[in-house]
Amino acid sequence: MIDLMSVLLIAIVSVCFGLLIGIQIAHIHYVRRLAKLAKRSVYSKTIAPILVAARDQREKKA
Repeated sequence: MIDLMSVLLIAIVSVCFGLLIGIQIAHIHYVRRLAKLAKRSVYSKTIAPILVAARDQREKKA
């Protein structure tokens, strides 16, 4: 018979791994977005793409 403590421990570890994976995926998306903005800024030789993205982000939140 499976011990209740073992089941609880497995559940906690599974939730923690799920949170870690979720944070990693969010971080990967964020870094890719920043890399794309940095490339656009380098190619255009201005910070306008970053400023536009920041403005769009503020408008999306409001």
